[in-house]
Amino acid sequence: MADIITRDDASESWTLYEVKSTNSIKKDHILDLSFQRVAFEDAGYTIGKVKVIYLNKDYRRRPQVVPKDLLMESDVTSEVAELVETVRAQTQDALKYLNLTDEPSGCSCRLNSRSKHCPTFHYLNPDIPEYSVFNISRINGKKLALLVDNDIVNVHDVPEDIKLSVIQQNQVDAEKTKQPKIDKAAIADTLNELEFPLYFLDYETVSTALPLYGECKPYQQIPFQYSLHVLRDPNGTLEHYEYLSHDSTTLPAHELLSNLKQQIGPSGSVITWNKSFEMGRNREMAEQYPEFAELMNSINDRVFDLMEVFSKQYYVHHKFKGSSSIKKVLPVLVNGFTYDDMDISNGQAAALRWYEAVTSDDPELASATYESLLEYCKLDTLAMVEIYKTLKNV
Repeated sequence: MADIITRDDASESWTLYEVKSTNSIKKDHILDLSFQRVAFEDAGYTIGKVKVIYLNKDYRRRPQVVPKDLLMESDVTSEVAELVETVRAQTQDALKYLNLTDEPSGCSCRLNSRSKHCPTFHYLNPDIPEYSVFNISRINGKKLALLVDNDIVNVHDVPEDIKLSVIQQNQVDAEKTKQPKIDKAAIADTLNELEFPLYFLDYETVSTALPLYGECKPYQQIPFQYSLHVLRDPNGTLEHYEYLSHDSTTLPAHELLSNLKQQIGPSGSVITWNKSFEMGRNREMAEQYPEFAELMNSINDRVFDLMEVFSKQYYVHHKFKGSSSIKKVLPVLVNGFTYDDMDISNGQAAALRWYEAVTSDDPELASATYESLLEYCKLDTLAMVEIYKTLKNV
């Protein structure tokens, strides 16, 4: 089934269109269109041109949406032509498999380090443990193939003589010994660079194909919420501030920044987790409202990424499983803290639920969602506070 198909009477052929919500053309799009062309041609249609329609990444939202400005159109006829015979042969292979009475054993993902993202991997490879060499951080195909070819799938069985990166070797050693590796001196030196007051900051954002707000780009991350915990001195009382927009029609940045300006002073370290994300949002909001540029630049100059303690391997634990995600680190370092039982437990869910709430006609649903959003975002910054305190005492 084509997204769009049009007839060209002059050439007595048809043009296939694939409509994508991405802002670039990807290899999968070409493969998809190659299969469509094969299917239509095998059904007796003459296919002339093949095109992809996708989002213009440079588009800026205007009061009146003009489709030709929002969307791009590219002719990929030649790219599809190069793949047609390969795809035609693959369709025949697929039909043969469908006629088999026995399921195939294994799959090509056995040589793919990202096999954990394959939905059928564990089904087709029941011999592979849940946590295996496929989960070693950034392991490449050649190195992974060497292990698999020697029937080494358990992390505990990785031989000492195989050359791994420092991060990979630390992950393997931690799993084998079940003992954490902690560089106390590096952690102390890093944390001693922080300047009080400490501001623990986290944004929640929404990103849509058609921008919600004027002058915004497709898929631009728009902050609609923040949580801020403040520790003014080492023994001070922890303070908490927050903001949450209840409006899908007005860009939240101005009100958000107006609040933040009252709460973050001109000095002191601003602590985040994965600083590139928050810093990017700060730059974008400064562009949207130049009167806050000085504040945003000041914050970005003072940002400290707490995640780097873990990504730089100053603290390695087997339960992290090679990850430096706050959701992996928090329950290991801080007892009783987890995202597991929360109504909203990740950023993607937060964005979806927020949009549902601000566009809902049900005030009770919206109110309950806002409470869950505040609880989730608050935990993100409180988690950083608790992890910071734990690190100070290692």
